[in-house]
Amino acid sequence: MAGSGDFSGRVAFVTAAAGQGLGQAIARRFAEGGAAVAVTDVHERRTREVSEAIAKDTGARVMGIPFDVGDWRAAERVVAEAVEALGPIDILVNNAAVNVVGSIVDYDPETFERLIGANLTTPWYLCQLVFQGMCDAGGGSILNISSIAGMTGNSRSEPPYAAGKAGLNEITRGLALAGGPHNVRANSVVMGVVTGTRFIDELNPQIAEAELPLVPLGRHSSVEEIVDTVEFLASDRARFITGEIVNVSGGRLLR
Repeated sequence: MAGSGDFSGRVAFVTAAAGQGLGQAIARRFAEGGAAVAVTDVHERRTREVSEAIAKDTGARVMGIPFDVGDWRAAERVVAEAVEALGPIDILVNNAAVNVVGSIVDYDPETFERLIGANLTTPWYLCQLVFQGMCDAGGGSILNISSIAGMTGNSRSEPPYAAGKAGLNEITRGLALAGGPHNVRANSVVMGVVTGTRFIDELNPQIAEAELPLVPLGRHSSVEEIVDTVEFLASDRARFITGEIVNVSGGRLLR
């Protein structure tokens, strides 16, 4: 499936795209497919360096825009900058996420609001900002990166994160219904544990260890396997797929 997408002439906007894991790999895959790419991330220097590296390696037009997804009010400015520099957005990937693992009593109101803001409020607002432009252009693709945490009903250690992802899945369905008549597709990619990400490899390796016996395929996903799915869903090969919550968990979540 890798390399299945021809994105020539399209503009992709990817959040949290300058880290070591999923977002950067998604941005790079779109650039390799010929898209112009807006790389957004909270870290200004990293955003600049990653966008420059992707542009050099692929020859694509790549713009780096610092953006904190915890601040939904900044979304309008960031989208406007991307559109002015690259053109109307054809592909939106809401990849950014914030998670805090802890018990119910560990979550103060500020932490809860921060998680819901980054995982639900800002993605929703970004969808709003690009939706009408996609409709006017006759099509577009919105990809929301979600998690099995929002579907398992077993989120003892991350309930606000799970609530945000569950809400994001419902937003995906609503966008698919509203966008269908205009050829605007919306899908969620639901993940389990993904190795090669800072959240797992550096901050929470114990989660990977605990989850592994529950995965029928006997291993966790790689970043590349999630990117393959995102690329496929954004491509014309998936032109009749919308409103789906695509489960890429190796059988960890069986539906």
